[in-house]
Parts: sequence; C-alpha cells; structure tokens
Amino acid sequence: MSQNQVAAEDVIRRIREHWPEIAERIRPSVIYLYRARDLLLDDVEQLLKPLGMRSSDLDVLAALRAQPKPWQLTPTELYRALLLSSGGLTKILYRLKEAGWIDRPANPDDGRSKLVRLSRAGTRQLDKALQVIFEHEDHKLDVLSAKEQQELGRLLGKLVGEWEKNRLQSADSHDLGPASKQES
Repeated sequence: MSQNQVAAEDVIRRIREHWPEIAERIRPSVIYLYRARDLLLDDVEQLLKPLGMRSSDLDVLAALRAQPKPWQLTPTELYRALLLSSGGLTKILYRLKEAGWIDRPANPDDGRSKLVRLSRAGTRQLDKALQVIFEHEDHKLDVLSAKEQQELGRLLGKLVGEWEKNRLQSADSHDLGPASKQES
C-alpha cells in the first residue's frame, strides 16, 4: 500500500456512509483479500529488487523447482502453470537465461522447441529469495496466533479450491476440443 492509499477499513467505512445502496452488498472480506494481495505483491517486489529479481522471475523459478528432477518444463506447460501469456513468458525466460538462472536445452520430444530447466545458479538464487520472503512472511503473520494462521489457511484454501474448480469446469464447458469440432 502506498503512503497515499486509503486503508481498507476507510474504504469500507466510506462506502457504508456515502454509497448506502450497495453497502449491504459489499463483502469486506473480498476487499481485504484484494488489499492483502496488493500488499504482499508489493512487499515481494521490494524484497526481490536487491537480488536483481522480479516476482515473475520467482514464479517461474519456483514452478520449475516444484517439478521432478531435472526441474524442467516446456514453455507451454510453464505458461499454463503460471497463467501467463506466451509473449509475457518469453520476456521473462530471456531475462532468466541472461541471468544464468535457467538453461534452455533442446526438447528431445520436439526438435522445434527448447525446454526450460532450472540451473544450479537458479536454484541458489531461488533459495536466497525464498529465505528472505519466508522471514518476511513470518513477520507479517506474527499478528495471528498459530491457530489463527491455520484457520486462515483452511478458509482461504476452501475458497480458492472452490473458485479454481469452478473456473476449470467453466473452461472445460467452453472447450470444444478436436472431438467436439468434428461432430459439428
């Protein structure tokens, strides 16, 4: 939150005072979710800057590290996992390759493409970044007890799980795939 940004509590209060026709419909929890996301992303960007990284770099390196060894994916698998456009991913991959944090070996299954593989230097950089971020997150979450943190995680997991399930079902219902196209 920038210093000029209005606190979430004040946004909610102002809506209740000055926009009563929607005051009953707003969900403070959603406003808090948006603000928490913004604050966390801003913090991550600031924490990564001294390491020469951006949050998108962290996302790519972490997505690769979460794969079985040798920690690699095709670009298509990677941009689907991260919900990025292929053009946006290309810029990130170029930056990561220049930094030496990924390798781009030939894809043995498709001679026209290259894989994206986490390098040793990328693994070390990811470890450094995560250490800084985890310490910061611990500090940020200290306002909640361990039990409250578990409950928050459970509730957020329930929400996000349901939203993701609904999004996947919606995407599946709109996907005409090859079999559906042949039938029409």
